[in-house]
Amino acid sequence: MGVKEILDKHILKQEDKVKHDDEKTQDFAAPVDAIELPHHDDVSSGDDGVVDNGKAVPEASSKRQKVKRHCGRFKWYYVAGVVVLLVILLPILFKVIIPAIIRNVVNNQALPIISGAMVFTSSESMTMALNTSLDTPLGVVIEPVGLALHAPQPEGGDNNESSFVTVQMPEQYVDGKTEVEIPTQTATIQDDTQLVAWFNDFFDSETTELRVKADPLVAHLGKLKYSVNMDKTIRVQGLNGLQGFGVSKMNFILPAESNGTNVAGTLMIPNASVLTLSMGNVSFNLWAGNLNLGIVTAYDLTLKPGNNTPAFQGELYLDQLIPNLGAILDSQNGAISNGFIEVNATGNSTFYNGNRITYIEKVLGTKKMLVQFPAATLVTELLSGLLVSGTGSDGSNSTLLDSLGQVLGNVTLLENMLGNFEADDTGSEDEPAPSETSTSRVRRGMVAAAYKSPVSSARTNLFRLGLRVLKGRK
Repeated sequence: MGVKEILDKHILKQEDKVKHDDEKTQDFAAPVDAIELPHHDDVSSGDDGVVDNGKAVPEASSKRQKVKRHCGRFKWYYVAGVVVLLVILLPILFKVIIPAIIRNVVNNQALPIISGAMVFTSSESMTMALNTSLDTPLGVVIEPVGLALHAPQPEGGDNNESSFVTVQMPEQYVDGKTEVEIPTQTATIQDDTQLVAWFNDFFDSETTELRVKADPLVAHLGKLKYSVNMDKTIRVQGLNGLQGFGVSKMNFILPAESNGTNVAGTLMIPNASVLTLSMGNVSFNLWAGNLNLGIVTAYDLTLKPGNNTPAFQGELYLDQLIPNLGAILDSQNGAISNGFIEVNATGNSTFYNGNRITYIEKVLGTKKMLVQFPAATLVTELLSGLLVSGTGSDGSNSTLLDSLGQVLGNVTLLENMLGNFEADDTGSEDEPAPSETSTSRVRRGMVAAAYKSPVSSARTNLFRLGLRVLKGRK
């Protein structure tokens, strides 16, 4: 017997029962005109169901009884309809609607980089750690997943699916706004070109983009399991070109060490990002225009967020610096008036524990970072180096005059020139006029010294530097 036959049989049985009850009620019902109705002058209350003119008003209970009888007769049809609706709607709910909601939640995640670290250990790998956050309306468990990091694609460029590195995120329980820690791990460099492209933009910009992909990201909502593909482009604070890079302290090492080191001091390197960057030993070439002034190296360079003051050592090429100091000063008018001497620094080499980090070299080697030297400090060190003897690693004593003499060929002449600037006027044929100022006498003395010997221009340039610094202070 089918479902339809059962339903029809049941409905016939109900109709027979209702018919029998109606006949029974009619047998015992009194005629309406035989019942004496009370008469009232006013309209009766709604409780007895009677109004003026003796007309009866149907009671609400009779409507409820009709509805109840209707539902009783057709309830199995309603049950069948509900079942059909559930069969249709539940799969849509769990297979379409909820995954769409989860996908929308994932795509709306900001994934801010709160903090992190990148240690450039070799050309094949790096050590990374990141802290971010997720925000969900309901508590979900996210299975361990690999997050592939990509350089953002340029507009109109090919959609390069190659990531430069992938980091592993462990299982996370996320309920509301939750901080997520990606622990320290060694990640293999998967695409050197992509890494250089991203780090180049990260170095230059205040903020840069980073594309993050997870395919798939598996989330558990109670007993339900859903997989979605995450492809997000997030914003990351950059290094802003290391603006503010400078030399805070500097002193000459005289005589120079066996490896040529003749200067040491402290750098000031700002890190505007939220990432700690460990690069190892980083060397920079110093340039004034097309003139290479020397090379400095910061050892075990680690740039934490904020200002960093790593120590450095290096070699200034005195044979290039001293003869060209006049031309360098002529290009420094604006900077010296502000108390600085400015040169450009470009990356030379980067080594971490003896491993050459080629992708960092490719980035730093293309940059011209503005480096500021405090002019007063430089003058003080230059003049101190001219006169004060230093002790070398081999126990020998030397002054900057000795170094200049080795470069220019005549120490005694340089000393005489310095004495000539310090001597009082003796009534020679070059005796100045009484009205001549001290500054004019110094300038005239420098010109006279410059004509006495070709090498005298070196000391003249040093004093030109001093005069410019004094002028800038005024």
